[in-house]
Amino acid sequence: MRVLVDTGVWFRFVRRLPQAKTIEEVLSDSRTRRHLCAISVMEIVRKWRIGKLDCPDPGTWLEMALEGFEVIAIDEPIARHAALWDWDLKDPADRLISAAAKIHGIELWHSDTVLRELKGFPQRYFKAPPL
Repeated sequence: MRVLVDTGVWFRFVRRLPQAKTIEEVLSDSRTRRHLCAISVMEIVRKWRIGKLDCPDPGTWLEMALEGFEVIAIDEPIARHAALWDWDLKDPADRLISAAAKIHGIELWHSDTVLRELKGFPQRYFKAPPL
């Protein structure tokens, strides 16, 4: 099985924070190919810099957090697709992650209620438990 996780699911999984049981089971399975869009790295560092994430220095943390994940680079087809969607969604990171799911044909697992309402990419929504 191949799964592309959004930034929130990735962060919760690596930090072992509560989330849907299915996410934990599938991402913990050694047969699962876990994918992450490169923009998620930027999102983590940005949130850490403005004090929205309680985690150690992101440089060290990212090395550990990326283990076992295949990072999808943001290339021209992904960037173009993200820009051309006729959505009101203004968040460039969510656009790029969704476009990566579409271009690579990998289901995006997320807890984003805004993304849940959008069409045009393979996705699976999970309600995020409170932290």
